[in-house]
Amino acid sequence: MKIKELTEENTRVYRDLIPPELLCDIKREYCRGLVGEDERSGAMTAAVFWELKNSEDTDIATTAEILWFYAAGAKDGTDMLNALEEEAEYDEVSRFFFEFPKLSEAEREALSQAGYSVGSSESRDICVTVEELESLKLTKKRVPDYIQPISEITARQFKAGIMTSVFHGKYGILEDLPYLPMSRFDPDISCCIQTDDKVTGLMLIHESEEGPFRVELLFAQQPDANINLLYMICHAIRTASEMLTPGDMVLLRRHNKATAQLIKKLFPDKKGIPALRGEKKISV
Repeated sequence: MKIKELTEENTRVYRDLIPPELLCDIKREYCRGLVGEDERSGAMTAAVFWELKNSEDTDIATTAEILWFYAAGAKDGTDMLNALEEEAEYDEVSRFFFEFPKLSEAEREALSQAGYSVGSSESRDICVTVEELESLKLTKKRVPDYIQPISEITARQFKAGIMTSVFHGKYGILEDLPYLPMSRFDPDISCCIQTDDKVTGLMLIHESEEGPFRVELLFAQQPDANINLLYMICHAIRTASEMLTPGDMVLLRRHNKATAQLIKKLFPDKKGIPALRGEKKISV
């Protein structure tokens, strides 16, 4: 098997084989990909795509989340995972982890042979419809004028707001938040808090290439952070109900304790779909 690095330049070759969202994300700061091809036919036999976590925090060990894994056969899959470890040595990755909705028999065997644990669990993601969001009682709140869509602010104000969020240690689910352009986020459903022409809070929503809308950052500065978070959620829901259909899906990720508590409060009966999760720790 011939292994190649996935780059912006060669993504078009794999556009029918690799999920489109990943092909778009390969240009992101901490996203990486490898593709394995049969040396005779050139057909793709294995691939892996991952994102580095905590790579710039000297106080926390660098980890990598495997976002996608494909293996036509167990041996090719194991070879690809070994290549992943070699590639990640430069970044001093101490742990690989993943959450997948499903795995083929070959992929599961490859992960096991490469030393990964694999077990069933509930997904960290909660998927809700626009109609379910509209049914929340908080949508009846009056949203103050200082909550505005990000289409109403400048790129400079947006960047300053992002840096305020990062200063407070709030990256949402985006490790590379400071590097991402304003154009990544829906300009009307995404919103912000403006205080004296400064952005002191952000709710950023991204529409993935595969359909669902995903809340990627929810941040508000003190004082009154909690009520302002609710105002931004209310604004986003009202705008989404005007622009989207009732059945459109929104993904909410329980990526830390605070978001898990908020989502449980909003949707106490919602559960994540069954998922397969696993990890492998590396001596660095």
